[in-house]
Amino acid sequence: MTPDDIDAFLVEPRDAVLSVVLGSGRAMGTPIWFRWVDGVARFQSPTTSSKTAALRSVGRASLCVHEQPLPVARYVTLEGPVREVDFELDTDIAAAARHYLGDDADAFVRGIQAALDSGRRWASFELTPTFLEGKSQHLA
Repeated sequence: MTPDDIDAFLVEPRDAVLSVVLGSGRAMGTPIWFRWVDGVARFQSPTTSSKTAALRSVGRASLCVHEQPLPVARYVTLEGPVREVDFELDTDIAAAARHYLGDDADAFVRGIQAALDSGRRWASFELTPTFLEGKSQHLA
């Protein structure tokens, strides 16, 4: 994939798996929603999760974004430093929900708002890739 192909691929809502290294040394992959904004992958995580602790501790992650309608598989792998940024419901989870769910996002966002109102918290992160690779391959 060319850089323009990669950028166009990442702008679309696609399945993604975020990989981090936990404090125990074990690697963990987690499906996430993300948004590709100005060359940065932006995503959120509950503040009490193992994933958030690893992101805060290690400060690096890998993200694999994929699409596999047979017979062609396409994916982009990003790896690099992660930094925590200010969390804002509307520009973070709500924007991701609209990106992935479209008109059906409102009910999801109301559920997140109810969780926030009851004391649950999320953190926002940005992964700035130092490694970025896109592949498209025919499987048949």
